[in-house]
Amino acid sequence: MKRKYLTITVIFLLAAVMCLAPSVLMADIHGNEHISASGYHLNLINIRNTNGKFYAYIVLLFNENPHFVNLIQEGTVSLKEMQKEGFHVVAYRNYLKSLNNQQYKKFADLMFDVYLYPEKFNRRKLKTIEKKLERKNIILRFSRSSRRQSEKIILDYCIFGKKELLSIAHPLFQKKEKIYNIQPFIYYDEFSTSNSTFYFDMVYINPEEVYNDLVIAKRVMMGKNVDSMFFVGSRVTEDIKYCLRRAFPNILSIKREIWKMFVVHELTHKILNNHYNYYDQISGEELALCSTIYLNPYLGLSVLYSYLDYSVTNPHRNAALNIIRYIAEVSDKENLVEYQSLLKYMPAGMLTKFAKDRFDILLRNLNR
Repeated sequence: MKRKYLTITVIFLLAAVMCLAPSVLMADIHGNEHISASGYHLNLINIRNTNGKFYAYIVLLFNENPHFVNLIQEGTVSLKEMQKEGFHVVAYRNYLKSLNNQQYKKFADLMFDVYLYPEKFNRRKLKTIEKKLERKNIILRFSRSSRRQSEKIILDYCIFGKKELLSIAHPLFQKKEKIYNIQPFIYYDEFSTSNSTFYFDMVYINPEEVYNDLVIAKRVMMGKNVDSMFFVGSRVTEDIKYCLRRAFPNILSIKREIWKMFVVHELTHKILNNHYNYYDQISGEELALCSTIYLNPYLGLSVLYSYLDYSVTNPHRNAALNIIRYIAEVSDKENLVEYQSLLKYMPAGMLTKFAKDRFDILLRNLNR
């Protein structure tokens, strides 16, 4: 979910986390690697380790990009060297000479062969290499620009991190496919601005965002003050508090439900992209909101109320307003458009039905 957090939000969040005294609360948060903020920072593996260095030189070799190599040691590949043709091959050969670990030497030699002699590697062999690299926290995919075996092999992507299969299925789309959550170990621009990725089988769910919303939900359930915090990018209003209190059967279920909310939201966008080639922001957010309301009516409503606080031109806010207008029309409660707080008093079963009906209408429009 795209956020509109300000820098001051981070300060508020850190202050709030410091105030979370009850040990049972912190133990519950830190018991899940997806959600623990401190665990996330601990997992930011230094690119200077053996795996990280191997990753950096793979990127250098295949993409002629010395950024990560120079991140390990500034000036390893100078600007003057970059101006020479084949500089990346020379640098990679020097890297091979420096390797003392025979296991890595063998693997690094193999990658050099893939680059120099593409005709030796069919798709099955490349897939095997991809799987082996994945165990070393190097997530990449090989491809060729044509079907000819001799064609140069390139990288569709190459990420230092790990990916984990999402076990949660989308509640409304009837699509069965393997989607992974990518967990990068280093900073990438593409993951800093959006949870969506360019890759058909991967989403990025920011663990710090999940942790932030988990902390807020727990504090609300415990009767603690959250007025200075931001839930899904919005100040925590009374409407959001009300919905959060009704969203969970007990405090132990919060972690699971928050995580499912994020997963279903991102799966909605990924399925829309993959199967419908659809990228309209407003309809996409509306479908995602319908999915989360269907999954957990009051948790989904808490997200809807958060979106209403966004700027008037924001697609998230427009999506939330579209859903309110739809429910107002089909329920003969026209005052919902003006008095949006009334929506939260609807029974869960009614909200679920409206969410599914609206989702089906939007989906039929996509199929036309």
